[in-house]
Amino acid sequence: MKIRRRRHTDETFIEFVAARSGRLIAHAELLCGHHEQARDIVQTVLIRAYQRWRHIEQDDPYGYLHRAVTNAVTDWWRTAHQRHEQPVDVVPDQPATSENTFEDRGALLAALEHLTRRERTIVVLRYLDERSERETAEALGVSLGTVKSTCSRALRKLRVTLGDETSHQHHTAASQTTSRRSN
Repeated sequence: MKIRRRRHTDETFIEFVAARSGRLIAHAELLCGHHEQARDIVQTVLIRAYQRWRHIEQDDPYGYLHRAVTNAVTDWWRTAHQRHEQPVDVVPDQPATSENTFEDRGALLAALEHLTRRERTIVVLRYLDERSERETAEALGVSLGTVKSTCSRALRKLRVTLGDETSHQHHTAASQTTSRRSN
């Protein structure tokens, strides 16, 4: 009987990982800004979750692991000063990004780099994870006012950053058009 229960647990865990790990990695990457670090964080969270999967799968496994990933990224940021690691954007000999990508992922990640860790985390939770202000505050253990003010400041920064990129792209396209006409 124990073997059968273990097999069921393994199968449901494998199905969950196959179906949802891409979203968890994308979430972690938006929070921490580095794809490989995000993969490491999610892998660590999944290893821990596997040990308790029988209990986790009964309720809301994605919600539980989503929060665990958020907490793991927060812990990673908190201990960053103790490590002397420097995450890199490109790891040699790795396959291209996964299927679960945003159309303008590069622009989004570049814009998020201009935010502080707190601003970035709040923006990701509020707008990319579609959480309410209250849910975001509870997830991060901060006040509702902190979420509101930090989010406002972060969105202002993003508008400036994305506005600069958009105007740069339009300027580049206009320059190319002008140079083609003169040739």
